[in-house]
Amino acid sequence: MANTTVWLTWLPPEAEDRPGPQDTIAFLTHSGLQVGGAPWVDDPANLAWAELGNLLIGEKAPDVWLIAGEAADFQAPATRYALSMIAAMVREAEGTPAIACFALDGGLESDALPSLLRQALLLDGNDFGWAAKLLNARAATAADDFRLTVIAQRLIGQWIEVGPRAGAWQGAMVGIGEGGKITHHAVGVRGQLPERAVLEYPLEGLEAELGGTKVNAWAVQNALGPEESYFVRIEGQPARIILGQHPESDTPEVRVLDLI
Repeated sequence: MANTTVWLTWLPPEAEDRPGPQDTIAFLTHSGLQVGGAPWVDDPANLAWAELGNLLIGEKAPDVWLIAGEAADFQAPATRYALSMIAAMVREAEGTPAIACFALDGGLESDALPSLLRQALLLDGNDFGWAAKLLNARAATAADDFRLTVIAQRLIGQWIEVGPRAGAWQGAMVGIGEGGKITHHAVGVRGQLPERAVLEYPLEGLEAELGGTKVNAWAVQNALGPEESYFVRIEGQPARIILGQHPESDTPEVRVLDLI
């Protein structure tokens, strides 16, 4: 596509022994791409990743979100969690960018990435034609039968929002693995936290084990359609999330996503 815009998130910290973004920016520009970007801000306590997520959605969203660094930079748990949260925001918004992960030294495998990044375009710095592949990168739209996104600000914390993409759910459940906890839940109109909510038969603190991982789940029996959502507020950085309909519904299918 002509005039493809790229937002470059540069993962390596600034240090004498770490690569800088200058050569990558020059190569992208030489390939005919319009490049903006910023270094990665590692500040999970203040949810710094949410600012980047909001920048990547909306009318001024770039065509491609390019996450770049050496393969080892993609392994830090806090970074993987933050990238997962941003990917959740990007996948559900309209007019959002394609997601690409660029390993300067190669070596990235999709199966080794968090669940929400496994459909990203993987680029190898050892391939001289890597930048040209961004011209045909596909937008990061979600094709799952469920909706999963994130609402996050420093003052309100981080909220996971889930619901059906079509049809109806007989209630909803969200559970998280080690590294985090759920503190509040609500039901309301899709895309906005409700000021008040009536919860039908709420369940809190359900303990379960899934694939050898302990999970703490909350649930409600409110019926949800495509325009209603179940919201849960989480603290910390859970490694895994499960979601689905209420465990006592007729079809209690559960989806499992690795966030780290």
